[in-house]
Amino acid sequence: MERIWSGEAVMKYPKQWIILVNMEDEPNTNKTFGDVYLVTPNEDEAYDKAIALGDSMGRRMVVEGFDDTPQIGGLWSL
Repeated sequence: MERIWSGEAVMKYPKQWIILVNMEDEPNTNKTFGDVYLVTPNEDEAYDKAIALGDSMGRRMVVEGFDDTPQIGGLWSL
């Protein structure tokens, strides 16, 4: 597992759903850190897995990766 800031995980895995476990808040910077447990393109799989983990992996969070693909007139531009 990779220890990472939640904001960095969102930028590192675009268009993916990320489960972060063992979440901790950094008191001085107001940032939240966690271990990347799973990266998947399926939202339902991410939430189902996070629920199945329960409290066994500490505090957990599911976030969606940021997609910065520009759009032109409603069409995706690659």
